[in-house]
Amino acid sequence: MHGNTLGRRRVRRIAAITAGLALGLGLGAAAQASAAGQPVAGKAAHSASSTARSGSDGTILTGRQMARVLKSLLPKGGKISDEFNQDGYAQLVWDDGHGKSMIGVNAQLDMGDVVAGHMHCEGEYLECQALTLADGTLVMRAKRASEKGGSAVVWLVDTLHPDGRRVVVQEVNAATEGGPVTRPRPPLTLEKLQSIALDPRWAG
Repeated sequence: MHGNTLGRRRVRRIAAITAGLALGLGLGAAAQASAAGQPVAGKAAHSASSTARSGSDGTILTGRQMARVLKSLLPKGGKISDEFNQDGYAQLVWDDGHGKSMIGVNAQLDMGDVVAGHMHCEGEYLECQALTLADGTLVMRAKRASEKGGSAVVWLVDTLHPDGRRVVVQEVNAATEGGPVTRPRPPLTLEKLQSIALDPRWAG
């Protein structure tokens, strides 16, 4: 029984962590519920379940694949630590010698009906710019205060492709969003975050 109790605690802890990661990337209720293993209704349920598929072969990138692509897109020479990944998600702490920064990326499918109406800088942002690229991809580039308290700031780029594929990349000027600030600002420019989010390898 003691082993079963520990197992249940471990499952609850993993669910809480993954739900928090989804929330930290601004992925909305559907993604949060999906990450935590909770049911959602209607279109949101369809979209959350669709995150089980991704890429040209219809399967989501594994956590290892997500991490490998993310690391390959970061500037050379930085130190990487505190890695976490799961299917469709990768997070790490990156230090370019000027302070640690948490960087994360999330890839999803069939999110058009869920987030298309929210790609226009609605919300409390320090700065925000909404763009539509020539191929119809919606891009939102934003800076916001940490939602987990403290004085950290979050820089993020949210992209939504015409086929419903969504990639969100964010960084924090701290090793964790709610942790102490490690540098004056996150290390990567919004332009760099956008190039990472639009990289075709997220599609598999």
